[in-house]
Amino acid sequence: MKLYQVDAFTKELFRGNPAAVCIQDREIPLDKMLSIAMELNLSETAFARPLENGNFSLRWFTPKAEVDLCGHATLATAHVLFNHIGIPGDTVHLETRSGTLAARKSPGGITLDFPVGNPQPAELPHVILESLGLEPQDIAASMFCKERGKFLVHIRDPEMLEHVEPDFQGMLAHRPDNMIGVIITAKGYGRYDFISRFFAPWVGINEDPVTGSAHTVLAAYWAGILGKTKMKAFQASVRGGEILIEIDGGSFFLTGQAVTVFEGDLVL
Repeated sequence: MKLYQVDAFTKELFRGNPAAVCIQDREIPLDKMLSIAMELNLSETAFARPLENGNFSLRWFTPKAEVDLCGHATLATAHVLFNHIGIPGDTVHLETRSGTLAARKSPGGITLDFPVGNPQPAELPHVILESLGLEPQDIAASMFCKERGKFLVHIRDPEMLEHVEPDFQGMLAHRPDNMIGVIITAKGYGRYDFISRFFAPWVGINEDPVTGSAHTVLAAYWAGILGKTKMKAFQASVRGGEILIEIDGGSFFLTGQAVTVFEGDLVL
């Protein structure tokens, strides 16, 4: 089985978010997929399998669990399909647990068509606030997106966001129902409309370098704050990454670049 490691949401090696992409030549049992993801030990491993209708089946795994949606591993998969597998045309349709997603070649790289999130005001549990090292006065707003299982925390000071050092053991001691991760965000600077970071220790990812699925929530929130439908975002992890965003009705278009780090064969 062909295996690729791709840095997503970047045009430079060793930046953005690394994902493993496995191109299946046959069906693989669920437990085997999880074992492969644990072995590769990246935040996400994607498994793509060609279907008779010309689409691809796509599944995503952290080292601990299968997840319903992953942006950077989808971008990485589309990059592999277009540039290494050589599928025809400019668009590929990916059948996932979140429905059929489209990925297409675009001037800015690859554009993904994802369902936009619907965050609603919600009180952030005190233990999570404490684990982030924040005080109530540091927070401009807190929201929860049930569809994505993500809390969004709007921090007033962008510089404070960059210096947050979470207590991950403290976070693991308390997991609100249906929560996968916590987004912290602040108004951007320079060419960025907003910045963010994402923490998900409950699924084995302390800090994710660049998170496409989190931006389906961020885009909905910041579109309302800024009154924009086109935005440029930066995820302020150590590796960092840029995302171009466009909202059109209920659709969310996320554009990014990707670069292949290596390719090989996975012997099963």
